[in-house]
Amino acid sequence: MSAAARLPRRGWLMLIVVGFLGFCAVLRAPVGVIPPLLTRLGRDLGLGEVARGALTSVPILCFGLLTPVASLVVRRLGVNTAGLLTLTMALAGALLRSAGTTWAAFAGTVIIGAGLTVGNLVAPMVIGRDFWHRTALMTGLYSSTCNVIVTAATALAVPLALVIGWQGSAAAWTAVPVLLAGAMWLWVFPPGSQTPRQSLRERSGMSSWVTERALVRPTSSGPAVWKRPLTWVMAVAFAAQTFSYYAIAGWLPTALVDELAMSEAGAGVAASVFSLLGIVGPLLVPVMFEALRWPAGRVLGVICACWLTLPICLAVAPGYWLVPCMLSGIAQGAFFAALFTLVIRRSESVDENRRTTAVIQTTGYCVAAVGPVVMGWVHERSGGWVAPFAMVTGVLVLMTVCAQIAARTGEPARGERVVPAGVLEDGERAEDRGGNA
Repeated sequence: MSAAARLPRRGWLMLIVVGFLGFCAVLRAPVGVIPPLLTRLGRDLGLGEVARGALTSVPILCFGLLTPVASLVVRRLGVNTAGLLTLTMALAGALLRSAGTTWAAFAGTVIIGAGLTVGNLVAPMVIGRDFWHRTALMTGLYSSTCNVIVTAATALAVPLALVIGWQGSAAAWTAVPVLLAGAMWLWVFPPGSQTPRQSLRERSGMSSWVTERALVRPTSSGPAVWKRPLTWVMAVAFAAQTFSYYAIAGWLPTALVDELAMSEAGAGVAASVFSLLGIVGPLLVPVMFEALRWPAGRVLGVICACWLTLPICLAVAPGYWLVPCMLSGIAQGAFFAALFTLVIRRSESVDENRRTTAVIQTTGYCVAAVGPVVMGWVHERSGGWVAPFAMVTGVLVLMTVCAQIAARTGEPARGERVVPAGVLEDGERAEDRGGNA
Protein backbone atom coordinates (compact mmCIF):
# COMPACT_ATOMS: atom_id res chain seq x y z
CA MET A 1 0.00 0.00 0.00
CA SER A 2 1.42 3.40 -0.99
CA ALA A 3 1.99 6.21 1.48
CA ALA A 4 -0.67 8.28 -0.31
CA ALA A 5 -3.22 5.52 0.08
CA ARG A 6 -2.48 5.27 3.81
CA LEU A 7 -2.90 9.02 4.33
CA PRO A 8 -5.88 9.61 6.66
CA ARG A 9 -8.85 11.73 5.67
CA ARG A 10 -7.63 14.64 7.74
CA GLY A 11 -4.33 14.54 5.88
CA TRP A 12 -6.09 14.84 2.52
CA LEU A 13 -8.19 17.70 3.89
CA MET A 14 -5.01 19.45 5.03
CA LEU A 15 -3.66 19.22 1.46
CA ILE A 16 -6.75 21.07 0.23
CA VAL A 17 -6.26 23.70 2.95
CA VAL A 18 -2.56 24.09 2.05
CA GLY A 19 -3.49 24.51 -1.61
CA PHE A 20 -5.83 27.34 -0.65
CA LEU A 21 -3.39 29.03 1.76
CA GLY A 22 -0.62 28.84 -0.84
CA PHE A 23 -2.85 30.89 -3.09
CA CYS A 24 -3.49 33.36 -0.24
CA ALA A 25 0.26 33.79 0.22
CA VAL A 26 0.49 35.32 -3.25
CA LEU A 27 -2.19 37.96 -2.64
CA ARG A 28 0.11 40.44 -0.86
CA ALA A 29 3.76 39.40 -1.42
CA PRO A 30 4.10 41.11 -4.85
CA VAL A 31 2.94 44.38 -3.25
CA GLY A 32 4.73 44.12 0.10
CA VAL A 33 8.16 43.55 -1.45
CA ILE A 34 8.34 46.99 -3.10
CA PRO A 35 8.38 49.55 -0.20
CA PRO A 36 11.71 48.28 1.24
CA LEU A 37 13.23 48.44 -2.27
CA LEU A 38 11.93 51.92 -3.15
CA THR A 39 15.24 53.70 -2.51
CA ARG A 40 17.21 51.39 -4.81
CA LEU A 41 14.43 51.20 -7.37
CA GLY A 42 13.97 54.97 -7.45
CA ARG A 43 17.68 55.61 -7.77
CA ASP A 44 18.11 53.18 -10.68
CA LEU A 45 15.00 54.38 -12.54
CA GLY A 46 15.38 58.06 -11.70
CA LEU A 47 12.06 58.30 -9.90
CA GLY A 48 11.31 61.23 -7.58
CA GLU A 49 9.47 60.98 -4.27
CA VAL A 50 6.06 61.56 -5.86
CA ALA A 51 6.62 58.87 -8.49
CA ARG A 52 7.83 56.41 -5.86
CA GLY A 53 4.75 57.07 -3.76
CA ALA A 54 2.54 56.65 -6.81
CA LEU A 55 4.12 53.27 -7.55
CA THR A 56 3.21 51.97 -4.09
CA SER A 57 -0.34 53.40 -4.39
CA VAL A 58 -1.15 51.70 -7.71
CA PRO A 59 -2.14 48.30 -6.22
CA ILE A 60 -4.48 49.89 -3.66
CA LEU A 61 -6.15 51.93 -6.42
CA CYS A 62 -6.50 48.75 -8.48
CA PHE A 63 -8.14 47.00 -5.54
CA GLY A 64 -10.72 49.76 -5.39
CA LEU A 65 -11.28 50.78 -9.02
CA LEU A 66 -10.97 47.39 -10.72
CA THR A 67 -13.02 45.28 -8.31
CA PRO A 68 -16.30 45.67 -10.29
CA VAL A 69 -14.54 44.42 -13.43
CA ALA A 70 -12.84 41.64 -11.47
CA SER A 71 -16.22 40.56 -10.13
CA LEU A 72 -17.54 40.12 -13.68
CA VAL A 73 -14.40 38.17 -14.65
CA VAL A 74 -14.85 35.78 -11.71
CA ARG A 75 -18.52 35.34 -12.56
CA ARG A 76 -17.69 34.44 -16.15
CA LEU A 77 -14.67 32.19 -15.52
CA GLY A 78 -15.65 30.51 -12.27
CA VAL A 79 -13.67 30.45 -9.06
CA ASN A 80 -11.03 27.86 -9.97
CA THR A 81 -10.11 29.39 -13.33
CA ALA A 82 -10.15 32.92 -11.88
CA GLY A 83 -7.65 31.78 -9.23
CA LEU A 84 -5.29 30.55 -11.94
CA LEU A 85 -5.72 33.89 -13.75
CA THR A 86 -4.65 35.69 -10.56
CA LEU A 87 -1.43 33.68 -10.35
CA THR A 88 -0.66 34.11 -14.06
CA MET A 89 -1.13 37.89 -13.95
CA ALA A 90 0.94 38.22 -10.77
CA LEU A 91 3.84 36.35 -12.36
CA ALA A 92 3.64 38.22 -15.67
CA GLY A 93 3.39 41.58 -13.91
CA ALA A 94 6.34 40.82 -11.61
CA LEU A 95 8.60 39.88 -14.52
CA LEU A 96 7.60 43.02 -16.44
CA ARG A 97 8.05 45.22 -13.34
CA SER A 98 11.65 44.01 -13.01
CA ALA A 99 12.54 44.79 -16.65
CA GLY A 100 14.46 47.90 -15.54
CA THR A 101 12.50 50.78 -17.08
CA THR A 102 10.04 53.24 -15.60
CA TRP A 103 7.17 52.33 -17.91
CA ALA A 104 7.72 48.62 -17.19
CA ALA A 105 7.70 49.24 -13.44
CA PHE A 106 4.32 50.98 -13.60
CA ALA A 107 2.80 48.69 -16.24
CA GLY A 108 3.91 45.59 -14.34
CA THR A 109 2.50 46.98 -11.10
CA VAL A 110 -0.86 47.64 -12.78
CA ILE A 111 -0.96 44.04 -14.06
CA ILE A 112 -0.09 42.75 -10.60
CA GLY A 113 -2.75 44.96 -9.02
CA ALA A 114 -5.39 43.80 -11.50
CA GLY A 115 -4.53 40.15 -10.92
CA LEU A 116 -4.57 40.46 -7.14
CA THR A 117 -7.92 42.27 -7.34
CA VAL A 118 -9.36 39.10 -8.88
CA GLY A 119 -7.69 37.08 -6.13
CA ASN A 120 -9.23 39.25 -3.43
CA LEU A 121 -12.63 38.00 -4.59
CA VAL A 122 -11.59 34.40 -5.20
CA ALA A 123 -10.29 33.80 -1.65
CA PRO A 124 -13.52 34.54 0.27
CA MET A 125 -15.52 32.70 -2.40
CA VAL A 126 -13.45 29.54 -1.91
CA ILE A 127 -14.06 29.81 1.84
CA GLY A 128 -17.79 30.27 1.31
CA ARG A 129 -17.94 27.40 -1.18
CA ASP A 130 -15.62 24.77 0.32
CA PHE A 131 -15.13 25.72 4.00
CA TRP A 132 -18.51 27.28 4.84
CA HIS A 133 -18.67 25.36 8.15
CA ARG A 134 -15.30 26.84 9.28
CA THR A 135 -15.59 30.40 7.99
CA ALA A 136 -13.97 32.09 11.00
CA LEU A 137 -11.03 29.68 11.08
CA MET A 138 -10.35 29.79 7.34
CA THR A 139 -10.80 33.56 7.07
CA GLY A 140 -8.38 33.97 9.98
CA LEU A 141 -5.83 31.68 8.34
CA TYR A 142 -6.27 33.51 5.03
CA SER A 143 -5.60 36.90 6.61
CA SER A 144 -2.70 35.67 8.76
CA THR A 145 -1.04 33.98 5.79
CA CYS A 146 -1.11 37.26 3.87
CA ASN A 147 0.41 39.10 6.83
CA VAL A 148 3.15 36.49 7.38
CA ILE A 149 4.30 36.67 3.77
CA VAL A 150 4.24 40.47 3.71
CA THR A 151 6.31 40.56 6.90
CA ALA A 152 8.83 38.13 5.46
CA ALA A 153 9.05 40.02 2.17
CA THR A 154 9.50 43.34 3.97
CA ALA A 155 12.26 41.97 6.19
CA LEU A 156 14.18 39.98 3.57
CA ALA A 157 13.72 41.98 0.35
CA VAL A 158 16.75 44.22 0.94
CA PRO A 159 19.16 41.43 2.04
CA LEU A 160 18.22 39.49 -1.10
CA ALA A 161 18.64 42.65 -3.20
CA LEU A 162 22.22 42.97 -1.92
CA VAL A 163 22.92 39.64 -3.60
CA ILE A 164 20.83 39.70 -6.80
CA GLY A 165 19.75 43.36 -7.10
CA TRP A 166 16.36 44.96 -6.54
CA GLN A 167 15.02 43.57 -9.81
CA GLY A 168 15.92 40.01 -8.86
CA SER A 169 14.57 40.44 -5.33
CA ALA A 170 11.26 41.93 -6.51
CA ALA A 171 10.83 39.19 -9.10
CA ALA A 172 11.84 36.35 -6.78
CA TRP A 173 9.41 37.36 -4.02
CA THR A 174 6.60 36.95 -6.56
CA ALA A 175 7.83 34.21 -8.90
CA VAL A 176 8.76 31.65 -6.24
CA PRO A 177 5.48 31.88 -4.26
CA VAL A 178 3.44 31.97 -7.50
CA LEU A 179 5.10 28.88 -8.99
CA LEU A 180 4.69 26.90 -5.78
CA ALA A 181 1.11 28.09 -5.29
CA GLY A 182 0.30 27.49 -8.95
CA ALA A 183 1.39 23.85 -8.80
CA MET A 184 -0.81 23.26 -5.73
CA TRP A 185 -3.74 25.22 -7.18
CA LEU A 186 -3.76 23.22 -10.42
CA TRP A 187 -3.79 19.98 -8.45
CA VAL A 188 -6.34 20.94 -5.80
CA PHE A 189 -8.59 23.37 -7.73
CA PRO A 190 -8.47 22.31 -11.40
CA PRO A 191 -9.61 25.05 -13.82
CA GLY A 192 -13.07 24.45 -15.23
CA SER A 193 -14.19 22.44 -12.21
CA GLN A 194 -16.87 23.71 -9.85
CA THR A 195 -15.21 22.27 -6.74
CA PRO A 196 -11.88 20.95 -5.51
CA ARG A 197 -10.61 17.90 -7.40
CA GLN A 198 -13.06 15.03 -7.02
CA SER A 199 -10.48 12.48 -5.88
CA LEU A 200 -9.32 14.83 -3.13
CA ARG A 201 -12.89 15.48 -2.00
CA GLU A 202 -13.56 11.78 -1.74
CA ARG A 203 -10.33 10.98 0.09
CA SER A 204 -10.72 13.93 2.47
CA GLY A 205 -14.33 13.15 3.33
CA MET A 206 -15.42 16.60 2.18
CA SER A 207 -19.09 15.66 1.84
CA SER A 208 -20.50 19.20 1.94
CA TRP A 209 -19.53 22.09 -0.30
CA VAL A 210 -20.93 25.09 -2.11
CA THR A 211 -21.25 24.58 -5.85
CA GLU A 212 -20.92 27.29 -8.45
CA ARG A 213 -24.45 26.84 -9.84
CA ALA A 214 -25.31 30.34 -8.71
CA LEU A 215 -22.53 31.75 -10.87
CA VAL A 216 -24.36 30.48 -13.93
CA ARG A 217 -27.92 31.23 -12.88
CA PRO A 218 -27.75 33.67 -9.95
CA THR A 219 -30.68 33.52 -7.58
CA SER A 220 -31.60 35.89 -4.82
CA SER A 221 -34.25 36.02 -2.16
CA GLY A 222 -34.19 39.80 -1.97
CA PRO A 223 -33.03 42.98 -3.67
CA ALA A 224 -29.65 43.32 -5.37
CA VAL A 225 -26.81 43.48 -2.86
CA TRP A 226 -25.98 47.11 -3.68
CA LYS A 227 -29.57 48.05 -2.76
CA ARG A 228 -29.34 46.49 0.68
CA PRO A 229 -28.55 48.84 3.59
CA LEU A 230 -26.57 46.11 5.36
CA THR A 231 -24.14 45.88 2.44
CA TRP A 232 -23.35 49.57 2.69
CA VAL A 233 -23.07 49.43 6.47
CA MET A 234 -20.39 46.75 6.09
CA ALA A 235 -18.77 48.74 3.26
CA VAL A 236 -18.49 51.83 5.47
CA ALA A 237 -17.04 49.73 8.30
CA PHE A 238 -14.41 48.26 5.96
CA ALA A 239 -13.65 51.67 4.45
CA ALA A 240 -13.08 53.13 7.92
CA GLN A 241 -10.80 50.20 8.81
CA THR A 242 -8.67 50.47 5.67
CA PHE A 243 -8.51 54.28 5.83
CA SER A 244 -7.28 54.13 9.43
CA TYR A 245 -4.83 51.30 8.78
CA TYR A 246 -3.09 52.96 5.84
CA ALA A 247 -3.11 56.37 7.54
CA ILE A 248 -1.46 55.04 10.70
CA ALA A 249 0.89 52.63 8.92
CA GLY A 250 2.11 55.45 6.68
CA TRP A 251 2.66 58.08 9.38
CA LEU A 252 3.31 56.24 12.66
CA PRO A 253 7.14 56.24 12.32
CA THR A 254 7.17 59.99 11.60
CA ALA A 255 4.83 60.68 14.52
CA LEU A 256 7.04 58.72 16.93
CA VAL A 257 10.11 60.66 15.76
CA ASP A 258 8.34 64.00 16.25
CA GLU A 259 6.54 63.22 19.50
CA LEU A 260 9.11 61.09 21.31
CA ALA A 261 12.38 62.19 19.64
CA MET A 262 13.09 58.63 18.49
CA SER A 263 15.69 57.95 15.84
CA GLU A 264 14.33 57.05 12.41
CA ALA A 265 15.62 53.49 12.75
CA GLY A 266 14.12 53.15 16.23
CA ALA A 267 10.78 54.54 15.09
CA GLY A 268 10.73 52.12 12.18
CA VAL A 269 11.30 49.15 14.47
CA ALA A 270 8.71 50.45 16.93
CA ALA A 271 6.14 50.95 14.20
CA SER A 272 6.75 47.42 12.92
CA VAL A 273 5.04 46.17 16.09
CA PHE A 274 1.78 47.50 14.66
CA SER A 275 2.18 45.50 11.44
CA LEU A 276 3.72 42.35 12.91
CA LEU A 277 0.92 41.78 15.40
CA GLY A 278 -1.51 41.84 12.49
CA ILE A 279 -0.41 38.22 12.07
CA VAL A 280 -1.82 37.29 15.49
CA GLY A 281 -5.16 39.07 15.26
CA PRO A 282 -6.84 36.93 12.58
CA LEU A 283 -5.97 33.75 14.48
CA LEU A 284 -7.91 35.01 17.51
CA VAL A 285 -11.11 35.45 15.50
CA PRO A 286 -11.95 31.72 15.25
CA VAL A 287 -11.16 31.39 18.97
CA MET A 288 -13.77 34.03 19.77
CA PHE A 289 -16.36 32.84 17.25
CA GLU A 290 -15.97 29.07 17.54
CA ALA A 291 -14.13 28.13 20.74
CA LEU A 292 -15.69 30.76 23.01
CA ARG A 293 -18.89 30.94 20.91
CA TRP A 294 -19.15 34.69 21.32
CA PRO A 295 -21.84 36.42 19.29
CA ALA A 296 -20.64 38.64 16.45
CA GLY A 297 -21.50 41.82 18.36
CA ARG A 298 -19.19 40.92 21.23
CA VAL A 299 -16.37 39.81 18.91
CA LEU A 300 -16.42 43.03 16.91
CA GLY A 301 -16.94 45.12 20.04
CA VAL A 302 -13.74 43.80 21.62
CA ILE A 303 -11.80 44.20 18.38
CA CYS A 304 -12.97 47.78 17.84
CA ALA A 305 -12.19 48.75 21.44
CA CYS A 306 -8.63 47.49 21.04
CA TRP A 307 -8.28 49.26 17.67
CA LEU A 308 -9.22 52.60 19.25
CA THR A 309 -6.51 52.50 21.91
CA LEU A 310 -3.58 53.56 19.70
CA PRO A 311 -4.95 56.76 18.10
CA ILE A 312 -6.46 57.83 21.44
CA CYS A 313 -3.14 57.24 23.21
CA LEU A 314 -1.11 59.09 20.55
CA ALA A 315 -3.48 62.05 20.76
CA VAL A 316 -3.56 62.20 24.58
CA ALA A 317 -0.45 60.48 26.03
CA PRO A 318 1.98 59.44 23.29
CA GLY A 319 4.63 58.37 25.81
CA TYR A 320 2.57 55.27 26.62
CA TRP A 321 2.36 54.13 23.00
CA LEU A 322 3.71 50.55 23.26
CA VAL A 323 0.79 48.60 24.77
CA PRO A 324 -1.85 50.46 22.70
CA CYS A 325 0.30 49.82 19.62
CA MET A 326 0.25 46.11 20.37
CA LEU A 327 -3.50 46.04 20.98
CA SER A 328 -4.27 48.01 17.83
CA GLY A 329 -1.90 45.87 15.79
CA ILE A 330 -3.76 42.75 16.86
CA ALA A 331 -7.12 44.42 16.25
CA GLN A 332 -6.40 45.73 12.75
CA GLY A 333 -5.60 42.19 11.63
CA ALA A 334 -8.57 40.70 13.46
CA PHE A 335 -11.12 43.16 12.08
CA PHE A 336 -10.58 42.08 8.47
CA ALA A 337 -11.08 38.42 9.37
CA ALA A 338 -14.12 39.11 11.56
CA LEU A 339 -15.88 41.33 9.02
CA PHE A 340 -15.43 38.95 6.10
CA THR A 341 -16.49 36.04 8.29
CA LEU A 342 -19.80 37.89 8.60
CA VAL A 343 -19.93 38.53 4.85
CA ILE A 344 -19.46 34.84 4.06
CA ARG A 345 -21.92 33.70 6.71
CA ARG A 346 -24.63 36.15 5.66
CA SER A 347 -24.35 35.37 1.93
CA GLU A 348 -27.07 33.06 0.65
CA SER A 349 -24.92 31.74 -2.21
CA VAL A 350 -21.39 31.89 -3.57
CA ASP A 351 -22.59 34.41 -6.15
CA GLU A 352 -24.01 36.70 -3.47
CA ASN A 353 -20.69 36.35 -1.65
CA ARG A 354 -18.90 37.59 -4.78
CA ARG A 355 -21.22 40.56 -5.31
CA THR A 356 -21.23 41.65 -1.67
CA THR A 357 -17.45 41.37 -1.40
CA ALA A 358 -17.07 43.41 -4.59
CA VAL A 359 -19.13 46.29 -3.22
CA ILE A 360 -17.31 46.25 0.13
CA GLN A 361 -13.82 46.07 -1.34
CA THR A 362 -14.49 48.68 -4.02
CA THR A 363 -15.66 51.14 -1.38
CA GLY A 364 -12.99 50.26 1.17
CA TYR A 365 -9.91 50.38 -1.02
CA CYS A 366 -10.96 53.55 -2.84
CA VAL A 367 -11.24 55.27 0.53
CA ALA A 368 -8.02 53.65 1.76
CA ALA A 369 -6.01 55.20 -1.06
CA VAL A 370 -6.59 58.70 0.36
CA GLY A 371 -5.92 57.78 4.00
CA PRO A 372 -2.21 58.71 4.13
CA VAL A 373 -2.88 61.86 2.06
CA VAL A 374 -5.63 63.11 4.38
CA MET A 375 -3.56 62.26 7.45
CA GLY A 376 -0.61 64.25 6.08
CA TRP A 377 -2.83 67.19 5.14
CA VAL A 378 -4.37 67.38 8.64
CA HIS A 379 -0.90 67.19 10.20
CA GLU A 380 0.38 69.98 7.96
CA ARG A 381 -2.61 72.23 8.64
CA SER A 382 -2.63 71.65 12.40
CA GLY A 383 1.13 71.67 12.91
CA GLY A 384 1.01 68.71 15.28
CA TRP A 385 -0.22 65.16 15.76
CA VAL A 386 -3.20 65.61 18.08
CA ALA A 387 -5.61 66.55 15.29
CA PRO A 388 -4.56 63.75 12.88
CA PHE A 389 -4.95 61.04 15.49
CA ALA A 390 -8.18 62.60 16.76
CA MET A 391 -9.45 62.37 13.18
CA VAL A 392 -8.50 58.67 13.00
CA THR A 393 -10.26 58.13 16.34
CA GLY A 394 -13.44 59.61 14.86
CA VAL A 395 -13.17 57.37 11.81
CA LEU A 396 -12.73 54.31 14.03
CA VAL A 397 -15.77 55.31 16.10
CA LEU A 398 -17.75 55.29 12.84
CA MET A 399 -16.27 51.85 12.09
CA THR A 400 -17.36 50.62 15.53
CA VAL A 401 -20.93 51.81 15.08
CA CYS A 402 -21.26 50.26 11.63
CA ALA A 403 -19.65 47.02 12.80
CA GLN A 404 -22.16 46.70 15.63
CA ILE A 405 -25.07 47.31 13.27
CA ALA A 406 -23.73 44.70 10.85
CA ALA A 407 -23.10 42.20 13.65
CA ARG A 408 -26.57 42.52 15.15
CA THR A 409 -28.57 42.60 11.90
CA GLY A 410 -29.77 39.18 10.82
CA GLU A 411 -27.62 37.32 13.33
CA PRO A 412 -28.88 33.73 13.79
CA ALA A 413 -29.92 32.55 17.22
CA ARG A 414 -27.18 30.97 19.32
CA GLY A 415 -26.80 27.33 18.43
CA GLU A 416 -28.67 27.63 15.15
CA ARG A 417 -26.78 25.93 12.33
CA VAL A 418 -26.48 28.14 9.27
CA VAL A 419 -26.18 26.27 5.97
CA PRO A 420 -25.61 28.54 2.95
CA ALA A 421 -27.70 28.11 -0.18
CA GLY A 422 -26.10 25.75 -2.66
CA VAL A 423 -24.50 23.61 0.04
CA LEU A 424 -25.09 19.87 -0.08
CA GLU A 425 -25.20 18.31 3.38
CA ASP A 426 -24.25 14.77 4.35
CA GLY A 427 -26.27 12.23 2.38
CA GLU A 428 -28.09 14.90 0.39
CA ARG A 429 -28.15 14.82 -3.39
CA ALA A 430 -28.35 17.78 -5.73
CA GLU A 431 -31.59 16.37 -7.17
CA ASP A 432 -33.19 16.72 -3.73
CA ARG A 433 -32.91 20.49 -4.11
CA GLY A 434 -34.06 20.56 -7.66
CA GLY A 435 -30.67 21.23 -9.23
CA ASN A 436 -27.52 19.60 -10.50
CA ALA A 437 -24.24 19.82 -8.67
